[in-house]
Order: sequence, then C-alpha cells, then structure tokens
Amino acid sequence: MGTSSDAGSAGKSQTKEVRGVALVKSRHPGSGEKAPAQIMTLVFKGEGGKGFREWPARLWEDPRGVGASLSVGSLVLAEGTVVRHNQEPQLRLTRLTPLKASEEEIQSYIPQSSLPSNIGMSRIDVFMESLSEPHLRRFGLELLSDPEIRSLLEKAPAAKRNHHAVVGGLLEHTLEIMEMGDRIAPVLRLNRDLLLLGLLLHDLGKCWEISSKPGFAYTDDGRLLGHMFLGCDAIRKTADRIPDFPVILLKLLQHFVLSHHGEMAYGSPVLPATPEAMAVHMLDNLSGQIYAMRAVKGADGDGWGYERNRGAQIWSRGSDPVALAKLTESENDSSGQGAG
Repeated sequence: MGTSSDAGSAGKSQTKEVRGVALVKSRHPGSGEKAPAQIMTLVFKGEGGKGFREWPARLWEDPRGVGASLSVGSLVLAEGTVVRHNQEPQLRLTRLTPLKASEEEIQSYIPQSSLPSNIGMSRIDVFMESLSEPHLRRFGLELLSDPEIRSLLEKAPAAKRNHHAVVGGLLEHTLEIMEMGDRIAPVLRLNRDLLLLGLLLHDLGKCWEISSKPGFAYTDDGRLLGHMFLGCDAIRKTADRIPDFPVILLKLLQHFVLSHHGEMAYGSPVLPATPEAMAVHMLDNLSGQIYAMRAVKGADGDGWGYERNRGAQIWSRGSDPVALAKLTESENDSSGQGAG
C-alpha cells in the first residue's frame, strides 16, 4: 500500500491542504457542535517516504461515526486543512477513510530509531564490562544477561510522545546519556561506575510501562505501577540473584530511578541526594529537551515552530550550518548594497 501523491504534503509547513495515508497513533472522543468529535494524533510519512510527521488532528463533526470506529494502530486516508491552534499547527479533518492494511504496511508507519539495536546493546555491554567496582560490574552484567530485559530494551520507546517516542527510542536515549556520562565523569570527579549504572537504570521501567506496538499505549503495569516502581523492582530482582550484593549499593541504584525526574513536582518521590544522581537527572533532561527541540517543524516556512512540552518557540535555522550560511550571505549582500 502506498501513500497518495499528496501524502508528503503533511511535512510541508506552508501547505494548507493535506491528503494522505496516516497511522492513527491515538484517539479519544470530544464534543462537536452538532455531533461527537474525535481528537487524534496521526503519523504521516514525510516526502518521498523519508521520515515521519506527527500531527495533532481534529474531526470536529463525525455524524457517520467513522472516527469512533477507528482502532489505534490502524491506517486511514486523511483529508483536511492545516490550521493553527494554541500556537501550533494541527489538522482540521474533513474526511477520514479507514484502510485495510497488512501488518507489514502498518509497521512501515511506526517511527524507528536510527540506532541499530545490535550496535546499541553491544556498546552498553562494553560499558558494563568496563566498570571497576566488582559488585557493580557483576550487577550490570547480570542485568544484561536477562533475555527479557535485552529484548524489551531493544524495542521500547522512551516515551509515548515528547522525546525518543520511536521503536528503540529507550535504547537510543539510554546510550546517548551513557556516552555523555562517560565523558563528564572525570571532568566533574564523579563515580563513573555508579553514574553509568544510574544512567542505564533510570528509565529501565519503561520496558514494561509502554508498549512498543502501534500507538505506544501504556500497559496495565504501566498504569497501575509506573516506570519508577517497575525499574526499582527490576533492580531488586537482579540484586537478589547476586550472592551477598551490598544493601547500600542496592539502595543507591534504586535512588537513581526514584530521583531522576529531579523534582517532586515532576514525579520524583525524592530529590537527587548524590552528585551522580544529580548528573543522571541533568543528562536525562538534556537528552530529552534537545530531541524535542529538533523534532519541531516550522509552520510558516521561516524555521520557527512551537514546542508543546515547554511552550517555547524553536528556531531550527539557529543550529543549521547551511541555513546560517545563507542568512549570513544575505546579510553581507544587504550591507554591501547599503554601502553603495
């Protein structure tokens, strides 16, 4: 099944009309003036089938009840108009047509990490092999010897949305911050062994919290227990398999999970109590924020777009060497003409 010739138009911020095949990532009912509405997130393929564009979408009037019959993870032919709402572009849908699709066709609309899972897992294995404290090294190797953990870590998204919300996103995010931690540990005189393990463990519970199936739905365990509890439980189970594993190290490892959101207002029951725990929080946040900023698409062709999570305007041209070179050249041309 291919997208229509206009499917890539969802990736052009200046295009007002959109018609293309999309994956229903999320859907819930809303209220319309004359009939029930549907509030959705749709995932379109980019131009030429490269990349993806995720759009908030609204079907304000759905008298035929088409939207209500759609399943998360299904494909639809979506038609609508790009409008601006709360500073960000969204699709005002005029028509939705359910499509029959194979599992392979559906999978092609699910964003995947660019990091090959075998390479990512091998790099994490090397980090754990490099730990010098015997108990912590044994713990790291024991954790990664668990087939369930390896399988889930390779596929799990790091979030339902906001950052690294792709298949394999958790592995990409985890390795990213471990690479940063390995470099800053000597600069800030941090305990490298604890820091690297803390970075590996901080979001481990998301392996069980968020499904890697289309839509990235929260699992029952995710809704009932949350990723912090699930992560701490996995740490305890791993430590239980190691004879005489020090209790104080178990507590420090669980502390990384419980404190990594940095503030109680953001869901951590405790604040970071060690320099390594603070570093885990800061590196986790840095990775997530940079990813979210880079995912912003401009709506008016000027490089500016809205980042919903922080409520901030993002200028993509500000870190694009090609765009900056063109702007600099244009500025110099203007200065030269003024001098004449």
